Order: sequence, then C-alpha cells, then structure tokens
Amino acid sequence: MPKTTDVAIVGGGVIGCSIAYQLAKRGIKSTVFEKDRLASGASGATAGIIGPLWYVDRTFEPYFEMGMKSLESFPQLARDLAESGVDPEFRQNGVLKLALTEDLARELEENLAWQGDLGLAVTWLDRDEVIEREPEIDPGVRGAVFSPREGSVRGESYVNSLAHAARRMGATVLEGVEVTGLVFDGTKVTGVRAALETYEATLTVLAAGPWTGIADKWIPGRVPVRPVKGQRILVRKNGFLPKSTVQTVIPQVDGNIVIGATREENMFDHRVTMVGIREMAAAAAAVFPTLRDAEFVAARAGVRPGAPDGMPILGPLPEWQGLSVASGHDHAGIMLSPETGRLMADYIESGEAGPLEPFSPSRFGSDEPERIAHPIFWNVTHDR
Repeated sequence: MPKTTDVAIVGGGVIGCSIAYQLAKRGIKSTVFEKDRLASGASGATAGIIGPLWYVDRTFEPYFEMGMKSLESFPQLARDLAESGVDPEFRQNGVLKLALTEDLARELEENLAWQGDLGLAVTWLDRDEVIEREPEIDPGVRGAVFSPREGSVRGESYVNSLAHAARRMGATVLEGVEVTGLVFDGTKVTGVRAALETYEATLTVLAAGPWTGIADKWIPGRVPVRPVKGQRILVRKNGFLPKSTVQTVIPQVDGNIVIGATREENMFDHRVTMVGIREMAAAAAAVFPTLRDAEFVAARAGVRPGAPDGMPILGPLPEWQGLSVASGHDHAGIMLSPETGRLMADYIESGEAGPLEPFSPSRFGSDEPERIAHPIFWNVTHDR
C-alpha cells in the first residue's frame, strides 16, 4: 500500500525545508525527500549573506520586495527556530560595502539616495570611520556604506533548524531517500516514487535546486534551471574577527571566517579547486591584508539553480495538475527563503496563485496551451 502525505517536497535544501516549515505552521502535513543529507548542496556551501540591498535586483519590484520581506522576517524567524531547539546561527550584525576606488565611492554614495528611503538606517562612513570600525581594513579604502539591519546565517544550521522545527509540528523529513519518479493519472501528478515505496500526495513540489532542471526525466518538457557552481572557504585568524560582513568576508559565531564565493556557470560538480581558492583568498586579502596568513580550515562547493532571467521560478507547472516548482533562486536562495516558503505555503493552502504570478514558470512560454487546474487544498483534511 502506498504511503500518503498532503505535500511531497523533492529536495532537502533551504527552499524545500522552508516550505515544509511554513506548511507545518498551517497544519498541512508534508514529506521532504532528500537523496543525500539536508543542506548537502548549495544550501550548505553558501556564504550565508543576508543582504538584499546588494544581491537582489531592485529593478524587478516583486523580486526586490521578496528580498526585503525576507530580511524583515529573519530576526523573528531565527528566534522562533532557536526556541524550537536548533540555532540557525543568524547574526544581524550589518553588511559593510567598501569603496576601494573613487569611482566606486561615487556609485555607492549615489545609491544612498534610494537606499535611504527604505528605512533601514543605511549610512555612509568616511575613510576614518571605516578604519575605526574595522582597524585591519585596507588603508586605501575611500569609504563605505553600512547597512546595519542586514547580516548572515550559517546555511547548514539554518536548514537543520527549519527541518527540526517542521518535524516538531508534524512534517516528515527523509534523508538518504531519492525520488526516482512521479506518479501520474493522465496529466495529474498524484505522488512520487521513492526507493521501494510510493507516496500519494495532493501536491508535489520540485525544490531540488539545480536538479529541478533535469525534471524532463520525469515529465515532458524541461524546467529552465541551469547549474551555477559556487565555492567558499573557511579560515581562522587568531585575534581577528570582523564586526560585520565586509564584502564577501563573513564572521562566524565560532570565531571562524567564511570567504565566498565563486561563480562558475554550467558547472555541475562539487569539487573545490585551487583556482577557486586562490580567487577567494586574493579577494579577501585585498580587503583585509591580515588574512594573507590566516589558517585554512575547510572548503566547500555547491551548485545553485539559475533561471534564464535571474528570478526564482515558483508555482504550478503548466499542463500538470498537482505539480509545482520552487527553484531558480541562484545565489539568493538562503536570502529569499523566508518569503519563498510563505508564498508557496499560502498558495498550497488556498489554491490562489496570483501572488506567485511574477515568478510563474509560465513566463517562459509554451508551445502548448495551459491546461493546469490550480491545486485546491481546502478539500484535503488536515489538522489546524
């Protein structure tokens, strides 16, 4: 006999676990399927910067709004997750963006015009103020923009905290269980096949990061997600720890320092390379010369899911009832995960896909007419 679940979530990274957490808060039972360990991919290899001012394109309003709402929700979310039993290691200690040239100084000061309207207390620091805050900074710095409400999170801890909290509220999280296919009734997806068992589900969500892009092994038509490899390194320097995230140098709660991250298009492997290490080490030493003799602790690589237009792909897949996607976040998956989880959970609960329209898979077009009937969740029995 097949097992049953309200929602089958394929992928145990930050997006899949964020959706499971938000569903659990609504009393909707989900099962997360992760073929390896939680956060074994890009979510665990992330630099963990929570900085939408710098890493989310503000020219696309819904995308930037997702980043700002996620930033706003992170402090309370982190407290809630810690109270559930696992600390996500979120630090709201600010992000410092340096001007190492006069041209960049002018650009950063010009950006303050719109950043100042956001109510985030973003300020310009002159050279002396930057050095006072971070004495080991390169003395050639011209100034910096300081955004005090941004910060960072340790990806692996964050994903584990989401999964732990979701489990406590009724979700099932399976590690080492690979989904090998979908179950169909005509054009309706009715569940997944995993290992030796079948799981019936009212809705299936593909949240498998870059592996979402190979969904054509299960369904006709490819989800337009490509692999983007990223590497990051972990170092330690006795007596030195930045107060804030500075460029791509991110202090950790245990005294280590994350340095990230490379960007390697269409690379589908988890190898750490000497080229990547040299690139990141050089960038970090250009900011903090003292890091030239830092102790190397570890390195890690992951593969992010990139979308053709750089925006997430969220919501029901055209032509297939009961099947949705949540992928394509590229470098911003950790950063956008709170709002992604909420939007997807709202859609799953209500069947109303309107708020997801800017991120809909249908924006990439189709040769076939759309035949999907939005999943309606109010006919599923679940505890409130």
